[in-house]
Amino acid sequence: MPHVSSKTHGMPRRDKGTVTALADETRTDEAVVQGLYEEEMAALDAKSNVKTFIGVIAARRVRERLSAERSPGRKAKARAGRPSRVT
Repeated sequence: MPHVSSKTHGMPRRDKGTVTALADETRTDEAVVQGLYEEEMAALDAKSNVKTFIGVIAARRVRERLSAERSPGRKAKARAGRPSRVT
């Protein structure tokens, strides 16, 4: 089924749900997660020939970035601008 672009504030509804789930899962502010997700989506979109799973890969990369930044028991501090790698 093709992705219908029902946008709310510039982000497709499906992506908004992914951002909300990642924020809940990682106990990170939703605005921080959204910024990281948008960075990863842009990097993947620019470098990928196959666009089918970009959202899934972006979500995984955001989760990895947040996990790497977190010490046990502390809230995540996200650093924007980290060079991205295509997996």
